[in-house]
Amino acid sequence: MFRSEKIKVAPGWEKHLRSRGRDSVEAIYRMVDGEVITRSSSTEVRRVELSEGRVEQTVFVKKYWAISARQLWSGALRGTFLGRSKVRREFENLDRLRAWGLNAPSPVAYGEERRAGWLVRSFLISESVPDPLPLDVFVRDVLPRQLETQRRVARRELIQRLADYTRRMHECRFVHHDYFWRNILLSDSSPERFWLIDAHKGRRQISSTQSRGRAKDLATLDAPAPHFFRRTERLRFFHCYAGHVKLTGKDKKFIRRVLRLAAPLREQQLRRVLEGHRVQTQRQS
Repeated sequence: MFRSEKIKVAPGWEKHLRSRGRDSVEAIYRMVDGEVITRSSSTEVRRVELSEGRVEQTVFVKKYWAISARQLWSGALRGTFLGRSKVRREFENLDRLRAWGLNAPSPVAYGEERRAGWLVRSFLISESVPDPLPLDVFVRDVLPRQLETQRRVARRELIQRLADYTRRMHECRFVHHDYFWRNILLSDSSPERFWLIDAHKGRRQISSTQSRGRAKDLATLDAPAPHFFRRTERLRFFHCYAGHVKLTGKDKKFIRRVLRLAAPLREQQLRRVLEGHRVQTQRQS
């Protein structure tokens, strides 16, 4: 009773999803194929291989569902009752980033099921990044195994290209609000291209002069960096980001703000990066 459903599919995917009976919220929630990547009491992320003739396409299916009235109320102003849902925000943000020429997974579809206006189930489907590797894994595991000369070149390239990507994103007045290493992917273990994921918190700032959102993005990016990068390398990142050979007074003030925001995040984010290594080692043993 009072149930409503909304499905939005990216152009070119309608026939594909319809022919496989995956064009409804219920159908997506009945899916059992593919590999479960993460699961919690109210979320699931699944990797699924789709075949179209001889073409194999990997997609990720994210599912969210409400497990309590408290959960609904806590997100009432963030899409569970009013405003855009998490899946709709991420679908639109990924589409927006790609339109600006920034690498992001191609959104395939999102769906919402509401009862009496409350969002009880939703999903997002997006295409996979080719040979994805999270930035934290690259910095923690891949860089240290490289030869010294190769590692030095890779570190410099990583800093320059990541700073360039971040600057371009902010020049579009888009702030990610969840710009942690785990949400930045490299393709084929190379810093040549970056891909941005988990963009549901992202939004476009009204004015290009607003600095808090940009400072927060840089703070989350810098939080675990002192453990892995020298101070001169972190400063080089900001030079590349700002496009200045010499820092201005405004730059220095902005850096101080970034460092203040980063300080309370450092211990937690470093622990998350290092714990990821321990989890991976346990799985391999």
